[in-house]
Amino acid sequence: MVIGGVDIQSLLDEFVEEQAQLLRNDASEQAISHQLAMKFAPHFPEWHIDCEYNRRMEDVKRLIYAVSPTGDACERNVVPDIIIHRRMTNDNLLAVEIKKSTNQEHSFKDGAKLAAFRDQLGYQNSLFIRFLSDVNDVGIVELDWQ
Repeated sequence: MVIGGVDIQSLLDEFVEEQAQLLRNDASEQAISHQLAMKFAPHFPEWHIDCEYNRRMEDVKRLIYAVSPTGDACERNVVPDIIIHRRMTNDNLLAVEIKKSTNQEHSFKDGAKLAAFRDQLGYQNSLFIRFLSDVNDVGIVELDWQ
């Protein structure tokens, strides 16, 4: 998966190796997102890379999506784990949601949210990552690129 000339898979592989201790310690998803955003930053110098960014222009970012396969879609405030975008414009390159293997929450909600980022906000790409977060092993156990 290449975006803007950047091999994202290679960056993720490097990230897992460099941040193995963070993953082994079962650090928060926010801590992992922050470090991953920092890994992306040098490769996207013309873009803003934000964690937990909840704005669409001056307004709170809201999307319509369902949180379960049997649930109704409704409008919700959203706070993406990581986005690569240009603030105060409609230039939206990548939305990323992450989970750890110790978080047993199903990925349906994240997939629905990422689809809404693409469909409703015009994000060019989206990525769901589930990191293996174990004292004995680290890696990526689920990767869904859209």
